[in-house]
Amino acid sequence: MIQVKSRDEAIAWASRCPASANEIIEIRQVQEMSDFPPDVQEAAAGLPEIQAQVGQPKGA
Repeated sequence: MIQVKSRDEAIAWASRCPASANEIIEIRQVQEMSDFPPDVQEAAAGLPEIQAQVGQPKGA
């Protein structure tokens, strides 16, 4: 995994990776929670609580 400033920079790095003609090098964007707007961060912060509630029987 590498950290770059742009998609073009990621492509440039990937083009230098040794690979044979039948191999595929994937470029994927990884995001951190701080990359999301505050409302999404707040919703995600409640996720463990929501998951715990889903696992409980009704009326519990």
